[in-house]
Amino acid sequence: MKIRNPSCSNWQSRHLVLSFLAHGEMMKYQRFYNWVKYQEFRLVRENLEKKGTEMVEEARIPCRVLRSSVEIGFVAPPAWGSFCKRRTSWYWNSEKAEKFLIISNKPLDLPNSESWRTMIESNFRPDRFPSPEEIVQLIQSKEYQKEKPSIWDKPDPAEESFYRRWFERHGINEPFDFEKILMIHSANHANFLNPKFFITKGSTKIPYSIADSIHVCSSCLEFFNILGSQWALKYVIPCIGAVQFAHLPADQYFEVTTQP
Repeated sequence: MKIRNPSCSNWQSRHLVLSFLAHGEMMKYQRFYNWVKYQEFRLVRENLEKKGTEMVEEARIPCRVLRSSVEIGFVAPPAWGSFCKRRTSWYWNSEKAEKFLIISNKPLDLPNSESWRTMIESNFRPDRFPSPEEIVQLIQSKEYQKEKPSIWDKPDPAEESFYRRWFERHGINEPFDFEKILMIHSANHANFLNPKFFITKGSTKIPYSIADSIHVCSSCLEFFNILGSQWALKYVIPCIGAVQFAHLPADQYFEVTTQP
């Protein structure tokens, strides 16, 4: 199965084939999530254990808590500085820093918490992705330049090897250009800080991921409201890491609610 350049014209058919072949069983996938302080997390865990329910901890790769096999899981702060340390470094600059992420297949009774946010598969598909010139404009936005972590622009050689393997494995119909990939990664996050690519419902602005799975990075930041929390809704595509580690379907948009 080939994942082609995100500007290809057969987006719709490619999306449907990938979703059906790879993860047909996930057509009704839905997750609820919430951020809590340690004291609240400890109470929730104790209450669940009293009922004989254990929470699954994800200690290294935050997106893995989204696996369909995980009914109730959590991500503690150290996980954001582990395997994806550079890519998830935005966590430490956000209001979520030092909080615990709880993921469940249904809302839980949490003390003193905000409403549960939801993540559910969507039929959304954008009309188009940005041009190379528009990618540059997104990266140049003041919001992005102000918010990006200091290590974001400093990938290590292992990351380049990771993406090269994925390009070779899926027969991507374009030359491998790591610098170009990094620019799209940055532009995608920038679009959730100051959207240039979005749809509207009434007066509501709804930003979306601006590339396919092979070209986006650290989608957990948008899935879990670390980036884009100011938008009531957003449409997010899983990055290639979430496809590999969380088993989410490639190129499948998810509708993410970010406000009660």
